[in-house]
Amino acid sequence: FGISKVKTKEEFLPAIENAYKEDDEIIIESFLDGTEVSVGVINYKGTITVLPITEIVSENDFFDYEAKYLGKSKEITPARISDELKVKIETVAKRAYEVLKMKGFSRSEFIIVNNEPHMLEMNTIPGLTTESILPQQAREAGISLPELFENAIELALKK
Repeated sequence: FGISKVKTKEEFLPAIENAYKEDDEIIIESFLDGTEVSVGVINYKGTITVLPITEIVSENDFFDYEAKYLGKSKEITPARISDELKVKIETVAKRAYEVLKMKGFSRSEFIIVNNEPHMLEMNTIPGLTTESILPQQAREAGISLPELFENAIELALKK
């Protein structure tokens, strides 16, 4: 996929060459070494609802296909973080949802470094299988998968 984690100067140029094999534009980012968490935000029954936060513990360098689907990660809901950190993450995720004028599902990814959350991305088409993160979070909030889908359909029909 053109993604590399560079740990030494010698690995830098090969990583760039690897990235250019995939596309003619590349992104170089600094690595954030910390705790990965994910939080779903949905419009549930007309209210913007922040779901319980999930902590992602991956055996791989990235939360990739193997980690997601082949058992190379552990997803812990609710995440093992302080209430203060929980509020910070929920606030940022909800604000991003509102600013971007989201209507359905979103799942925002964060890395926590030195007790400070750094937002990586917002996924607007999160996985929705029974084992996917957002449905796990919904279950923890007392929302079943059928209720989650029924709510989404009702919202779509109101447009």
